Amino acid sequence: MASEVLTRQSVTPELVLDGLDSVLGLHIGTTNTLFVSRLERQLEPLSVTPKQVAILWLVNANPGVKQTDLSRFFKIERPTVHQFVRQLMRNGYLVNEPSKLDRRAGGLWVTESGLITLAEARRVIVAHEDELTACLTVRERSELFRILMKVYLSAPSKEG
Repeated sequence: MASEVLTRQSVTPELVLDGLDSVLGLHIGTTNTLFVSRLERQLEPLSVTPKQVAILWLVNANPGVKQTDLSRFFKIERPTVHQFVRQLMRNGYLVNEPSKLDRRAGGLWVTESGLITLAEARRVIVAHEDELTACLTVRERSELFRILMKVYLSAPSKEG
């Protein structure tokens, strides 16, 4: 199978790109915007953002997880995670309960309402990603995941 060269020049043939088409960050950023912006609109009726769904997803899989663990996973600062968590708590999707061992430390749990929202959000996300990656073969999608994970795992943390 011959591999064709794809460029943005075909989208805007009237623009001179002057090498801009070779900037990887541009492509990652605009692809991220495509995925996130469309998904945000689709999740709007559930009153959650993509990042909030990811937090619900992780809390559901790790009952009692601490916000510091979420911060490390997302490679974002704890105050940012706290903002997402605070909104999820306001919406009634999460609760933060103190640890039995250390009253200063709290853990997060998904509420019944949060579970219902998470289940619906998962359906929305699967359909959304299937639609946007329909142009990829199973092998290409797997390779895309592998490459993105390699970049993510090699990136310095926020503390560094």
